[in-house]
Amino acid sequence: MGVLMLERLPIDGVPEVVRLDAGVRYAALVADPGRARLLADLVTGLAELPPGAAVTGDGPVRLVPADGGLLPHLTVLQNLVRAHRLARRQVPRRRAVEACREWAAQCGLDDVARRYPHELTPGRRRMGGVARALSSEAEVIVLEDAVGLPTWATLLNLEHNPDLLGKALLLITPDRERATGFTELDGA
Repeated sequence: MGVLMLERLPIDGVPEVVRLDAGVRYAALVADPGRARLLADLVTGLAELPPGAAVTGDGPVRLVPADGGLLPHLTVLQNLVRAHRLARRQVPRRRAVEACREWAAQCGLDDVARRYPHELTPGRRRMGGVARALSSEAEVIVLEDAVGLPTWATLLNLEHNPDLLGKALLLITPDRERATGFTELDGA
């Protein structure tokens, strides 16, 4: 089994059965924003699956909203530490901060780790969401996309982010051009 199996999800553009494997970047082309959000919610467990549909996996699935999804009242580092400590309740704060500084550095955020989300560029907010997903020990990261924001392919620097190499990434985008560098799910 892959890291995540999707079966019979009621979304145009998503095949009957999808196996998401670690280390692979996938793209689901979903033109309708409401259907795109439904797909994200179904995959991450935020919406109830319809009869006959199934989502099964080997580990946590985390959503990175198009805007990054950072909590506005926390700094970037505080966002990461909060996510990490929620995922691993027994980790001491000092170890959590050290680990989260490393994830921030891998995502190119070490120089803005003490800033609040509103002080960041849209691309850096998006990468803050990726770092937050990594800090919560996600096995699958679902990336929401939005036209007008930097593309995920330009933001994800896999050479400097070895932790991302072992994750399954699922980009949900309305535009094929924004899916460059991702393997398109063939739902036709």
